[in-house]
Amino acid sequence: AGTIDGVTLGTNSAITQAVIDDVDINGKVITMTGSSSDTAVFTAGTNGTLSIVTTDDSAAAANITITADGTFEADGTTITLDSSGDIVLDADGANVTFKDGGTSILDIANNSTDVEFTVSTADKNFKIKGTDGSSAITALDIDMALAGKATFNGDVVVGGDLTVTGD
Repeated sequence: AGTIDGVTLGTNSAITQAVIDDVDINGKVITMTGSSSDTAVFTAGTNGTLSIVTTDDSAAAANITITADGTFEADGTTITLDSSGDIVLDADGANVTFKDGGTSILDIANNSTDVEFTVSTADKNFKIKGTDGSSAITALDIDMALAGKATFNGDVVVGGDLTVTGD
C-alpha cells in the first residue's frame, strides 16, 4: 500500500485510486472537476445502475447535455422522466411522434402555431378517457374510419351558436 504521484495502491499493488489532473477515479466513482468547484460525478451502482450527478459552483444541480447523431436510445422495461419542475419537449422539426414497437400511433404537430393531433394509423379512433366517480368512461370517441364521427358519452353543451349541416 502507498501512493505514487497521486495513485493509491492497495495491499496487492492494485490501483485503488488515481487522480489525473481534474479527474479522480476512486473505485466505482469518477469525479471530474471543471472550473472552480463545478463537478460531474459518475457512480456505478448495484444491478447495473449508473448515477450521473452534476453540481455547479453554487451547489445547485447543473444541466446535463447529451449530443449525439440524433438518436438517444435507452433500453428498459419502463423509462421514467421525473422532474421537480416542468418537462419540456422542444422539437424544432415541429412534430412529436408517439410510437409503439416502431409503429407511429399519434403525432402532435405545429402547423403555423396551430396544434394538430393526428392518429397515425388508418381507421383507428382518438379517445378521451377518464374516471367518473369510480367508473372508467370514454368521454369522447372520434372514429377515423367514419370520417371523424364523434360520439360523446354525456350531454353536449354549446356556449355559442350550433350549426348542423346534415340530418
